[in-house]
Amino acid sequence: MLVGEIMHSDVKTASASDSFADVAKMMRSNGISSVVVLEGKKLQGIVTERDIVNLVAEGGDPNTTTVERGMTRLDLITVDPKTEVSQAAELMVSNNIRHLPIVDGGNVVGIVSIRDMTRWAADELSGGHEMPDIAGSHAALQAASQLQRKRGA
Repeated sequence: MLVGEIMHSDVKTASASDSFADVAKMMRSNGISSVVVLEGKKLQGIVTERDIVNLVAEGGDPNTTTVERGMTRLDLITVDPKTEVSQAAELMVSNNIRHLPIVDGGNVVGIVSIRDMTRWAADELSGGHEMPDIAGSHAALQAASQLQRKRGA
């Protein structure tokens, strides 16, 4: 299975000058846990729920602090839509990330989270598919487990 087949293509984006409060409102209204930060069409980073928690815990004001000052900079950790789910899962574990932007031709075309991969894997294994992607499902579930252990440590 390719990440392009399970990614969310309706990527919510912000600019580096947006406030953390604005991004938090966007997350809540869309039921998501990350927002991609773009400059024009170029990927600059990502804001996750963890970034917002860290900002508040450090005494920052989400209403006045811009995303640029606290976003996670991805150092271009991305994959293209034709990347195997198992490969993307391994990349997420090795970089300890839970959200992975999907880039094609330099443009962000989607995003996949470890939660998306877990849902896909559960459906793949229990959905009665004639030829389930057992290896990909196993890799996705194993990645979710490893990331959870890293977060709990």
